[in-house]
Amino acid sequence: MAPKSQGAEGNLRNKVALKPGHSLMDWVRLGHSGVDLTGVGGVLLDVTPEQLAAHSKKNDAWIAIRGRVYNVTHYMDFHPGGDAELMRGIGKDGTSLFTQVHPWVNFESLLQKCLVGRLVQSNRSTGALPVLNKKTTTFIGKLFTKRGADQCDPQEKSVSMDWYQQLGTVTLQFFTLGDFPQTRVMLFTSHKDLTVHIKLGSLLHVTHLLLEDSVKWPCKVRTNCDTGMVEIYFTKATPHMWHKLGSPVEDDGQKRDVGQEPYDPMEVVSVSSVTHNTKLILLRHKHRIMDTIPIGYSVPVLATIDGAEVIRSYTPMAAALDEQFLPPDWSEDCLCLMVKQCSNGLMSRYLCDLKPEDVVNVGPAVGLLQLSVMDATTRLCLLAAGSGLTPMVNLILWALSTGKKKRFQKVSLLFFNLTSRDILWQDQLDRLATTDTRFCVTHVLTAADSEWSGQTGLLNLDMLQAVVPSFTEQKKHDTFVCICGPDQFRESSVRFLGEMGYPEEFYFVFQG
Repeated sequence: MAPKSQGAEGNLRNKVALKPGHSLMDWVRLGHSGVDLTGVGGVLLDVTPEQLAAHSKKNDAWIAIRGRVYNVTHYMDFHPGGDAELMRGIGKDGTSLFTQVHPWVNFESLLQKCLVGRLVQSNRSTGALPVLNKKTTTFIGKLFTKRGADQCDPQEKSVSMDWYQQLGTVTLQFFTLGDFPQTRVMLFTSHKDLTVHIKLGSLLHVTHLLLEDSVKWPCKVRTNCDTGMVEIYFTKATPHMWHKLGSPVEDDGQKRDVGQEPYDPMEVVSVSSVTHNTKLILLRHKHRIMDTIPIGYSVPVLATIDGAEVIRSYTPMAAALDEQFLPPDWSEDCLCLMVKQCSNGLMSRYLCDLKPEDVVNVGPAVGLLQLSVMDATTRLCLLAAGSGLTPMVNLILWALSTGKKKRFQKVSLLFFNLTSRDILWQDQLDRLATTDTRFCVTHVLTAADSEWSGQTGLLNLDMLQAVVPSFTEQKKHDTFVCICGPDQFRESSVRFLGEMGYPEEFYFVFQG
């Protein structure tokens, strides 16, 4: 057995005997020898997860750590833990693995000659960045918490920041260990006063900067659910290279009205019909504010109706499953709610009657779903009835996103509705099933007419077994089930899952 050494943080890791000529000093000398360790000629690239996955062999090995992509092919024989250990992170984002094994290692210095570029989302353009200018800064925000520092989970406090720029854009990267950090971006005076809130558990990390120059609104915010990295993209008001990102603004005790109240006023952008009794409502903050809502979380909506305050929670969702279906008035800073109008529902009738420029009060997001419970999942089964589709939309998009291709081999939706005219987004769901072979949807009607050729009836054990594999018969317990719908539907789903042997930790029930 290889001897073990203890790192500065007390973590244990296995070491192997390195070949002669492969010490740390030999690695440093190789880096200064003029050999191109990047393999791309030293030109920094934007690397998508698909491109990263294509370099997953020992003789062609790329790895991503905290948003940066490195070619570690030449480093294989220099790695103190051996090439087999290093291969565990090859071809993917190895941030979590790196942090677990040796967080004290200064990888930026060790691998600086191997830097290929940065890891980006698939929907961003790729290619060489001849005018890329990178500046690194430590986290300059402040930490506010109701608990003492000694009571906090160390992972909750781990937030660092980096930034990049091109001639016309500037990108901020926040590195966290959160499951899905909840982010709020606020841009104020002269489009230069920037505040970013990142919420991890009960901790709020605040970064407040006066940018070097103005940027355009809205920005784009993307969260990597695997690593907790948050990227914020801005377009510069005037294309030119900045000398620095900006200057930190000291907290002098002043309070902002925006964002401090439990409920924020949001303006109605548009209200469009989804079905005969369901509306898609786009909302936008009255000020330059953008929120990212963790998947499966809901927001409370407050309204005064007939002289009484009414509060009802709704799950924000993507405005479409595919860009071609996006509403014409949609923009990155919109919050999207799908509301089914009920005859006895005060809030649903109120929301469905809203008009553009009306104001709605929306509270902070709350929820219990932790995506990390699905770390070992390769099959995701979704059981939804009616408007219970809303939390499933973002789950579907997340599970089918590029970074998840190797994990989720199958995403199944069993979707119940009353009649065919009640099916929400049937065209989008059916199209997704034809364009992505990992996704399948089964429509079931409980009051079908004679023209319906699909399945009918209430949820029963046979229906469930056709979509959800039996827990006791699985060799690997890699199936996770999510449920959302009326009370009776949720209760039936849980009862049938119990009959199929599913423990509670292998399913999640969204509460109505």
